[in-house]
Amino acid sequence: MVKNFRVYVDRGGKMPQLRHGAWNCETHPFYVRYENDRPVAFHGPTEVLVENIKKDSVWCYLRSKFIPIALLKEE
Repeated sequence: MVKNFRVYVDRGGKMPQLRHGAWNCETHPFYVRYENDRPVAFHGPTEVLVENIKKDSVWCYLRSKFIPIALLKEE
């Protein structure tokens, strides 16, 4: 099972697309990159990429909890 992937979103932070490699798509330019099921980096405005109600975190599939986006590397 592949545990390295990217979750791309459109410019409004909607319609997530899970991809196992880099994806060059005009409608979905922003992403969170995961390695071994945990978020490690992001590309795009944080207010679009965050997933929780407080608008400051992204989901970690390895730990099954939200991780602050401030801890991730920006690409």
